[in-house]
Amino acid sequence: MTVAGNSSPRTTGADTPRAIGAGGKRRSGPPDTSVAGHRRGGAARPSRLRSVRTQLLAPIAVAMIGLAVLSTAQATTATSAAQDAVRARTLASTATSAVGFVYELEREVAETAALRQRGGKSGVSLVVAQRQRTDAAAARYLNDSRAAVKAVPALELAVRAVSDIYSRLGATREAADTNPAVTLMTDPVYRPLAEALLAIADAVPAQIADIELANAARAVASVGAIEHFAALERDLLRAVFSRGAVDPGDLGAMSELRGARDQRLAEFQRAATLAGRTVYDDEIRGMDVDRAEKLSAAARNAEKEPEGLKVDADTWFVAQSGFIRRLNTVSLDLSDRLDGRAEQIAVTAQRRAWATIIGTALIGLAALAIAITLAVRTARRLRRLRAAALTVARQELPDVIHSVTTGAAMPTGTAAAAATRSIAATNDEIGQVADAFATVHRTALRLAGEQAELRVDVSRMAEVLARRIRTLITRQLRLLDEFERDETDPDVLARLFALDHIAARLRRNGENLLVLSGGEPGRPATQAVGIGAVITAAASEIEDFQRVEVQPADLAIAGPVVGDLVHLLAELLENATAFSPPTQQVRVDARPTVDGAIIRVHDSGIGIAPRRLAEINSRLATPTTLSSAAAGTMGLHVVSHLAARHRIRVELHATGTGTVAYVALPHRALERVSALPPSTVTSAPVTSLAAAPVSSAPVSSAPVSGVPVSAAPVSSAPISAVPVSASPRPGPPPVVVPSTVGAPLGRPRVPQPAVPAPAAASSAFVPPPPAPPAPAPPARPAPSTRPAPLTRPASSASPPSTFSAPPAVPGPPASSGPPAPWFRPYLSGGETPQPPASAALLPPAPGAWPPRSGVLSSAGGAAMTEGDLPRRRPGAQLAPGATEPQPPPTRSTAVDPETVRSRLSAFAEGVSAAARRRNSTTPGQKDQ
Repeated sequence: MTVAGNSSPRTTGADTPRAIGAGGKRRSGPPDTSVAGHRRGGAARPSRLRSVRTQLLAPIAVAMIGLAVLSTAQATTATSAAQDAVRARTLASTATSAVGFVYELEREVAETAALRQRGGKSGVSLVVAQRQRTDAAAARYLNDSRAAVKAVPALELAVRAVSDIYSRLGATREAADTNPAVTLMTDPVYRPLAEALLAIADAVPAQIADIELANAARAVASVGAIEHFAALERDLLRAVFSRGAVDPGDLGAMSELRGARDQRLAEFQRAATLAGRTVYDDEIRGMDVDRAEKLSAAARNAEKEPEGLKVDADTWFVAQSGFIRRLNTVSLDLSDRLDGRAEQIAVTAQRRAWATIIGTALIGLAALAIAITLAVRTARRLRRLRAAALTVARQELPDVIHSVTTGAAMPTGTAAAAATRSIAATNDEIGQVADAFATVHRTALRLAGEQAELRVDVSRMAEVLARRIRTLITRQLRLLDEFERDETDPDVLARLFALDHIAARLRRNGENLLVLSGGEPGRPATQAVGIGAVITAAASEIEDFQRVEVQPADLAIAGPVVGDLVHLLAELLENATAFSPPTQQVRVDARPTVDGAIIRVHDSGIGIAPRRLAEINSRLATPTTLSSAAAGTMGLHVVSHLAARHRIRVELHATGTGTVAYVALPHRALERVSALPPSTVTSAPVTSLAAAPVSSAPVSSAPVSGVPVSAAPVSSAPISAVPVSASPRPGPPPVVVPSTVGAPLGRPRVPQPAVPAPAAASSAFVPPPPAPPAPAPPARPAPSTRPAPLTRPASSASPPSTFSAPPAVPGPPASSGPPAPWFRPYLSGGETPQPPASAALLPPAPGAWPPRSGVLSSAGGAAMTEGDLPRRRPGAQLAPGATEPQPPPTRSTAVDPETVRSRLSAFAEGVSAAARRRNSTTPGQKDQ
């Protein structure tokens, strides 16, 4: 099912809710969604990454990131330099302590050897004192070496080697006390320990990044090595001078020591600074140095001049010891210079690192603070401009439209205009934007006023035109009533009924325009009406009323709701018949619910796509004003307006066999069944309207109170999508069908001759076979196919009329028009209907079965209702044996493929016919 006349599913801007309706009426509803994205916290709120503040801060943030990267690199470099300086200081201390440890260790060896050579106990105190100094130097070294290993893990192996040798120093001392032959040259602990310490001193400069500190450490290590070689030479030549002869290996050892000493001296000259070389030159001179050099040269030349070995060993020992002391003095001076320079570099590097970090941080924070201040100021002005724009969109433009529609004066000096003027006072770009917005604001207010005036004018013209059309059609219907009253020819009556039916449909289309323009359709009713009569009246206003099957419930509709509900159901029924196969019935049923009542209209069409179905339900839930979109979806808009007037909910649901339209009625739209007028009759549920058409005349023309009925809202729960059963629903009692449906109040309706239904229409009853010709037609016309008004005239004082079911005799054939009614209409003006005479019966068709006397007599004894009216029973008027009992139909749960194919074929044929009609239309015909 779709909406009648809905040829395009496109949704235009005119379909959105409006705050101002036609005629200047304020309409409640959801706010305009066109500015929903500007609300804080809304679903369409713009991302913070797209805000102006972010866009202003983005370049500054990029610059700040670059500055931070450079500052970090600078700070990292400064910090690394500071760490290198601290590490260099640690390594320099390690080199100095290692050289000092070597010096004290060599003195211990010398004192121990002197004590053994002199004998006695006079030199024991000197040895003990020297060993204490050696232990102190060892402690300093061990402390510095642990720090050096933490700073430079590569020194761990060398430091561990020294520790392993040092652990055997105690045992070596005990052995030296008893062994007078202990010397530095031959001892397995002293010399390896000294060489391991010098190896650490030589390895330290390679781990220092600062070149100046590395050269200074290298100079200290060179002086320590020179001192070590001098000590080895002292022990070697002391033994030579003591013997007075040179052993075969002594000359080689002396030459090796002299060569190593000269090599390290050359390294010192390359690595030491000018100050260091000056210190060395100033310190390494004097009588001790000259005597030691002279004695060393004599020992090396002993093979040529043996007299040179006739020297006291102590003289050599004292001279060489003096030279070693001078070297130690140079080493201490260089070590002090190294430690001081390393400390200075470390402090300077740390200060530079902190200055770099703090300076870059301050510069970055200052730049960021200035940027944030400017960005916040700019964003604040833009927010004020945005607030002004939203004020115009949400308040001022609707106020202007409301003022125009109500005839009030347009507001001047608005808050948005004042805000834009204050922002436009500056001469920057934002001020220029504010000035441009002020211009747009003024133009928008003017255009909004003009558009509001135009909309009101169009709505009023449409309303006036619709009322005039309805008046003319009403006059036409009255003329047709007069023609029908005076006409007895069935063929002419059938054509008049067809014109009457078309005029009623034209009147409904005119009322559609009236509803869309904001007017009242004018279908008042003063009394409650049964829901079956309402559905029947709605079916009488559509073209294919014969296809409608009704199964009403024992419910009554409140009088003020009847007219709009008839109109609403007529639109839905026209939808169902237009968009379903012409051979299928449209089923309508009603049932009470907890929240009120439900009316379901079930067609057997091809269904609606889920997306399109959601759009239709959205439009049904939200009424809109008259717009260009209403031309293609008039039925949809009319249903939504009529439903909103009484808080009725209408929803469409797709099923496996078509579409079901659910109409949810609130409690306020219903009345007690006991409130129905006494002129109504109780009948069995109507299974088909093919045999009982209802007039398309308006429900009533009598005015009713202008106070609207307060309808209780229907539950917000979704309506059940259970499909309507194709078979009559058992349970509720028969519907109360009023005898006054179809004609306006005060308009007498005379009986009309019956007209048979078209061949394509289905009937709920099996007609009897044709019968032999009967007497001539009666002078009095047959009952009208158009029922009487919904309510009896107030001036009528006649008692409720009693009806009896006529015999099942077919009327004269006709080319078209609705079939004969099953009940006689109510005659206004106090006329009491007369029972039909036997002479008034139309002759049966040729070949029809003659009515049996038993059947006719049984009709008089049929069951009666509470109003003394006959209760119709299907097939009660048929001759016995005319029909065979039919088994109850069985429903198949599966969809018949042939049915689906026929539906799709019919749909494709309709689309092709529409395309051919559009292509065959010439441009001249389109302009007419």
